[in-house]
Amino acid sequence: MDDHELVRMGLRQLIVQHFADRFHVADAHSLEQALLFLKQRAEEVFLLLLDLNLGDTRGLTGLKLLRQRYPQLPIVVVSGTHDHRVREEALAHGAWGYFCKTGDTDGLKGMLAAIESAATASHRPGKRGAAARSQNLRPGVRLTDRQVQVLELLLSGLDNQAIAAETGLVLGSVKNCVSTIFLVFNVRSRAELIGLFS
Repeated sequence: MDDHELVRMGLRQLIVQHFADRFHVADAHSLEQALLFLKQRAEEVFLLLLDLNLGDTRGLTGLKLLRQRYPQLPIVVVSGTHDHRVREEALAHGAWGYFCKTGDTDGLKGMLAAIESAATASHRPGKRGAAARSQNLRPGVRLTDRQVQVLELLLSGLDNQAIAAETGLVLGSVKNCVSTIFLVFNVRSRAELIGLFS
């Protein structure tokens, strides 16, 4: 849900184009409208994309309320806010992922695909190995070449700025890619991710 009609239209079009056979898309311009929809059809909702700043809520208030009422509902924050602390707080309050609006569409598609797989598959990563091996850690999930590249740089200990410099990606795209990787491996931090491969 987003209070900007053009943003909602763009997200709807992206999801329909790439996931039409698996997702039916509904949108809401406010938290109140979304809550009304969920009250009637929550069991049908596979994923909720949430803007942090809607007309009737600001910051993490909406996320906290949704998580309280629907603790099992996968929620991804889609926001123009780049503040690292906000992202970390959103994840700490139960967001499955955090996507910056300045990111590329491939990043969002990758995150959606990861969430879809996360809802239907489980995994236990093995020891760190070649990039090709990381492609098969969870049934149904295949990292893109770019995600594998970022994963290996993460495991090497590089921060987002260094990864951006190494790959030529803008910082927002790196952050989105990192969020997707965290989601795929069901971790909340770099330390936890590295621990899975150590």
